[in-house]
Amino acid sequence: MLAAAGIQTDERGYVKVDGSLKTNVDHIWAIGDINDGPHFTYISLDDFRIIRDQLFGGSYTSVKQRKEVAFSMVTTPPLAHIGLREEDARKKGHRIKVAKLAAANIPRAKILNSTEGLLKTVVDSETHKILGCTLFCAEAHEMINIIQIAMNVGLDYRVVRDAIYTHPSMTEAFNDL
Repeated sequence: MLAAAGIQTDERGYVKVDGSLKTNVDHIWAIGDINDGPHFTYISLDDFRIIRDQLFGGSYTSVKQRKEVAFSMVTTPPLAHIGLREEDARKKGHRIKVAKLAAANIPRAKILNSTEGLLKTVVDSETHKILGCTLFCAEAHEMINIIQIAMNVGLDYRVVRDAIYTHPSMTEAFNDL
């Protein structure tokens, strides 16, 4: 059906798009999993925003404008990650600090009877910006959103560390991490 419309696909069957999600056929875009971008529901929503702004005059018109995007895996406990891992940060020439916290040290994890896991963050030791974070603990899929916002607005990690979080909550672990 795509071939009949003249739309090009790659060797795996995904629709080829440019940075604005346009196909090779004028006035046709490909949104979501069909274009072989990251395969998450929330990426489809962001793809929609990019196309909407092209059609109705907004300024967010390219995937190149997309900032750091977290992912999570539905496991027990959940696994969530955003940004660079320790090795990648070093390879890119960052001078880093790495912090780790066992989930067993989080009061809320004890209440939830879910003390398995580890929280790890990678911070640029010169700029104090968060470069990456991996959370493997209860509620990781929720917690990573705070880190994503902090990274995307360029917050100093100490803002996240020194925030006052409700108790008992998994996010209060950021005070100790």
